[in-house]
Amino acid sequence: MHEGHRSRIRNKLDSSALADHELLEIVLFTAVPRQNTNELAHRLLAQFGSFWEVLNAPFKELCAVKGVGESVAGFLVSLGKIYARIDEDRKQKLRYYGRFDTVSFLPFVKETYQNVGVEVAELYLLDGESRILASKRFSTQSIDSVQLSSSELLAFLSTEGASGVVMVHNHPNGSANVSQEDDQMTAKLQMLCSMHNLLLCDHIIYAPNGMYSYYLNGDLQNISQKYSSSNLFERK
Repeated sequence: MHEGHRSRIRNKLDSSALADHELLEIVLFTAVPRQNTNELAHRLLAQFGSFWEVLNAPFKELCAVKGVGESVAGFLVSLGKIYARIDEDRKQKLRYYGRFDTVSFLPFVKETYQNVGVEVAELYLLDGESRILASKRFSTQSIDSVQLSSSELLAFLSTEGASGVVMVHNHPNGSANVSQEDDQMTAKLQMLCSMHNLLLCDHIIYAPNGMYSYYLNGDLQNISQKYSSSNLFERK
């Protein structure tokens, strides 16, 4: 009977219809493998108020809840600390909190990439107010090359409901001079952004001897005009 209930709850994982008690039930499946966790989930939520508060409750207070015990309490506390660490790492990575503009963003770029020893390309998604929503770093662990696949780019660009994109790309042992590969990478990203109604705000190249901004140097406007999805439908 319990397995049938657990299976029905798991089948809802891909939807947004999970209530707090159902999500907590799923968490408890691991800590309480052979018992009905529904009542325990409701009991915990009644005691602490919300899913997040359960995961942040003190160990001793969790142990005092009927049906919890030290093993379950330890599991919940550990999970809460894991989530907190992930959130801390995400905030540290996205510690540029202001509205994006290239000039004020450049010191952040220098601080972030000056000690990166391999070539990377990182995308920053912006919301409608030009604040950073999320970022993703792409790397092949090579000192002089990085590959961006269209499928990987599209998978990331379609998240978060973003309005704009900024790319940062480093040349660890080179100069900030733009290469043909850099232009091709920018054009590829611009076309993908155009097809998905996203604004490519800049492509910034960091190198030990300086930085280069496609936007500040006027290159981005030409690329945006040339590599636009609307050009695909223009009649000759």
